Order: sequence, then structure tokens, then C-alpha cells
Amino acid sequence: MKPITVLCALALPLLIMALPARAIAADAVQEANLEQMIEKAKTPADHEAIARHYDQRAAEANGQVQWHQKLLKAYMAAPRLSTMQMHCSRLVDLYRSEAKEDRKLAQEHREMGKAAKSESASQP
Repeated sequence: MKPITVLCALALPLLIMALPARAIAADAVQEANLEQMIEKAKTPADHEAIARHYDQRAAEANGQVQWHQKLLKAYMAAPRLSTMQMHCSRLVDLYRSEAKEDRKLAQEHREMGKAAKSESASQP
């Protein structure tokens, strides 16, 4: 093995152990563990991590809206492709709705995070 590969292989576990476990968990929200993260969310950081996940999903949906709007514009130039126009139009509506719902979920988790912060501050 090359020395740099060995060095990286040894340094990576040390780096991972040096990071606070909470920071890793808070940023590790993914589709695969979203349900579990929601069930266990108690702190403002937990809810903020989930909110960031929904922000990311909303951004991805907005990207799809823009993409399908461009395709729709191209298909509008060819009226014989009306089926493709309808397809893109439906997807624009669908992704807009998805982005709106994801932003709403992100906001609700931020509000839950604020409530969790208030509750922890009021407890002795």
C-alpha cells in the first residue's frame, strides 16, 4: 500500500472519534433514518437537523420545478408534443407542492426546536 493510503486509513478513525457524537448525529438526517430521527428528536439541535433536511428536500424539488419548466418551454415550441407538455406541467405542479410542504415541515420543526429550548430553560 502507498504510505498516504495507510496514513489516511489510520487518521480517519481518529478524526471520527474526535468529533462530538452529537454533532455527527445531528447532521446525519437522511431519508433512511428520518423516521427514527423524528421519533427521537428532543433538543433544538435535533429539530434543526431535521429542518435542514426538509430545507434540502425543498431545494431539490425547486430544482425539479425549474428543470421541468425549461422542458415545458421547449415542448411548447412543438405543439405536436402535447403529451409531453402535460407531463411537464403536472410535474411542475407536483414539485411546487412538494417544495411547499417540505418548507412547511422545516418551519414546524424549527418551532418545535424553539419550544424544546423554552421547556429546557424553564426546568430547574
